[in-house]
Amino acid sequence: MSKPEPPESASCEKCKDVKERDDVPHVIRKCESCGRELRIAEPGKHGIGINVRKGDRFVIPEGFITLSLDPLETTVRSSREGLDSLASSVFVDGVIGSDVDIEKELKKAETLMDDLVNQSPLVAPLDVNDADENAKIFEKLKSDHRYTVEFWACLAGNFYAWSRQERSEENILKATWAAVCAERARMMVLFKQHLERVVFMGHSVRRLLDVLDVWKAHQGNADEEFWQITLAENAYVLSQVCAAPLVFIEEKAYVGGMTMDGKNARLVDYVFSVESSSEAMLVEIKTPVSRLLGPKYRGIYKPSTELAGAVVQVAKYRNELIGNLQSISKGLGKEIKAFDPRCVLIIGNLQAQLETDEKRESFELFRSNCKVEIITYDELFRKVEVLAEIFGLTKKSKSSS
Repeated sequence: MSKPEPPESASCEKCKDVKERDDVPHVIRKCESCGRELRIAEPGKHGIGINVRKGDRFVIPEGFITLSLDPLETTVRSSREGLDSLASSVFVDGVIGSDVDIEKELKKAETLMDDLVNQSPLVAPLDVNDADENAKIFEKLKSDHRYTVEFWACLAGNFYAWSRQERSEENILKATWAAVCAERARMMVLFKQHLERVVFMGHSVRRLLDVLDVWKAHQGNADEEFWQITLAENAYVLSQVCAAPLVFIEEKAYVGGMTMDGKNARLVDYVFSVESSSEAMLVEIKTPVSRLLGPKYRGIYKPSTELAGAVVQVAKYRNELIGNLQSISKGLGKEIKAFDPRCVLIIGNLQAQLETDEKRESFELFRSNCKVEIITYDELFRKVEVLAEIFGLTKKSKSSS
């Protein structure tokens, strides 16, 4: 029979409608009228933090703060020093020191590994502490669940047990070797628990550095197909041209113009849609070496033939898409609308080509008055570079031999 909850203190007219919270950081504040203790989470100034008045008792509920090396598991933001301290507590605390009871620490580690295995549904209802069942558990994990936390914990526990047996028989070398193996397997347990997702995320965001390396090595590449392939493989780069989230629809997408004999089909390089509205966005690319400006004309530089032609080209694609949307979008499997499709042209290299203020002014005058949005390759990859900087990504330079 469960123990009945104590009756709540009677509330008065002043505090009866107060909404209490005890699942988040809060204060315990007495009602000025009846003296009842209230658990209140009142936002601070401008909605930031929590308001604490004189006489309040500040409370952080048990379990609200979670410390983890995994940034998706922790509830706090750690400094480098804080991460060092946390990593130390995970990997070495209680192990290093002249007064450590090694038998006690090894037994504690063995028990932790055994509990990890026994609590897993992968091995239920078997018990790792039963010699016959232990062998079955290990073979099952080895064949069906290799590289899981349970597999490494089972391996570590078995090595700890072996080390314990060898110590009891005074086989010091074998006992030491088994303990070392147990610790290696336990490190894999800790990796799976605390670091695996972090490392995977690091490898994922490394793509930013990889694509920046491609840009640095190929700024002079005039092969449009190379850039078509590179940007298709790294579609997130193109998503940097829009503040709103984008959905990739199709590469080399047909937007109309094909005659009965199959000729004159117009293919825009990429079609995206804005995630929130499904509004189409057309992206046409040229190359970083495509000229931005032509010769000087009456004190200003004209847009180059390549630039002007590309602007007209993508504008034509836009009109074709609007006129043929129903037939074009059929079979895509993704919703796409074309009320006022955005058009983006990626072309040229501003830093390399516009070396004078006069040239930059001429280009900006043309760009700012153009209905097609023009972005240069160096501007596009600078956005990727900023993303890398936000994540603190820098490549270590190779030391000279």
